[in-house]
Amino acid sequence: MGAMVNNNVWSIIILFNPDLEKLKSLVHHLMLQNSNIILVNNGTKKAFISDLINEHVFLIQLEDNLGIATAQNVGIVFAKKKNAKGIFLFDQDSKISNNFIPAMLNAKLNSSVGMIVPNVLDVNTNKYLEPRIYNRQDSKITVEFPKNKNTVGLIRKAAKPIASGSYIFMDALMEVGGMREKFFIDAVDTDFSFRLIERGYDVFRINNVHLVHPVGNKIERNFFGKKIFLSNHSPKRRYYIGRNNIWLWKIHFGKINGITKEVFVTLASQLVYSLLEKSSISKTSHLIWGVFWGLILSPKEFVREIR
Repeated sequence: MGAMVNNNVWSIIILFNPDLEKLKSLVHHLMLQNSNIILVNNGTKKAFISDLINEHVFLIQLEDNLGIATAQNVGIVFAKKKNAKGIFLFDQDSKISNNFIPAMLNAKLNSSVGMIVPNVLDVNTNKYLEPRIYNRQDSKITVEFPKNKNTVGLIRKAAKPIASGSYIFMDALMEVGGMREKFFIDAVDTDFSFRLIERGYDVFRINNVHLVHPVGNKIERNFFGKKIFLSNHSPKRRYYIGRNNIWLWKIHFGKINGITKEVFVTLASQLVYSLLEKSSISKTSHLIWGVFWGLILSPKEFVREIR
C-alpha cells in the first residue's frame, strides 16, 4: 500500500466472517497511519482475507471459532514476540479517522496508565458510549455511572469500555495477563478493565479521539411511550451474557464497590430486551440458563500469561 510502517505500532483485528469492504477500509486506514496489522481469523477461511497479507499485514488462521478472548490473546502474544510496546485492538467493522493512531499515542498521560480508549460513536443510536467511571479511595475502588456525561476535559477515567479502538500497554499486559479465555465472548473487555484497575493501573478515555462502531445489532422500540434501543443479541449470546456477568460478579465482588449493581442492571436490561424482541422465549430461556450455570459453575481463575 506504499505506507511507511512504524515497527513499534501494532494493531490486532479480530475477524469472524467479515464484510470485505469494511475490513479493507480499516486495514487501509491503519496502514496509512504506519501500523503493522495482525488479522486473527476466528471464522472460515476466506480468499479475500489472504489477499490483504503483505510484509506488514499478518494473518493467523485459527482452527475453529475459539472466541474473541482467545483470538485477542493469540494476536497479543504474536505482537509481543515482535517486540511491540503495546497493541491496538479492533473489531472488524470499526471505522477510524485519518489521525486516530497518532492522536491516541500522543495523548499526555501519567505513568500509571495501562490502557487508553477512544470516544466511541455507536452507529446504531448515533450516540457516544459513556463508560462507567471509577474512583479509588483508601484502597477501595468504586465503579459507577458518570454523573457528568458531557465530559469537557481531554481525558477521563473509564471503566467497562468496549475493546475496539483500545490501546493496551504491553507492560500492563505482562503484569495482569491477557484476556480471560473461559469467558469466550461477552464481558471479556469488562473483566480486563477491572483487573487493570484492581492492579493500580489507570484506564483513560481520550475524549477528542473518535471511533465509529456498531455496538450489537440494535433495533428501536417504544417502551411505555419511551424510545429504547434493544440489543437484539442471539439466544446463544444471551446465554454468555447471563453466565459471564455472574462470573464477573464472582471474580470481582469484594474488590470493586458497585459490581453487584452493575451486574444487576446488565441482567435486568437484557431480560427486558429478551422479552421485547423476536424469539423472546428462546432468548429469555437462554439468558436464564446462562445465569443458572454461572451460579452453579465457578469461573477458572487462570488467565493466560503474556511472555
